[in-house]
Amino acid sequence: MPNITLARLGDWSVSDIVELLTSGRTRQGNRVGSTMVGVVANTAKLPESDRRAIAVYLKALPSRPTPHP
Repeated sequence: MPNITLARLGDWSVSDIVELLTSGRTRQGNRVGSTMVGVVANTAKLPESDRRAIAVYLKALPSRPTPHP
């Protein structure tokens, strides 16, 4: 499972995350792929206030290290 806590998203702003959930574009200008395409197809239909709430929640999660296989 990807690490979506501050350990990996610490320098992403709430607006960066909202943009990802809206358009599928990352801060670096890349597009999401794989199963995340379906996630974005659904989150893009949510009201912006819901996408913003998801982003605020993700930013509030405590950091955890990313496990290495």
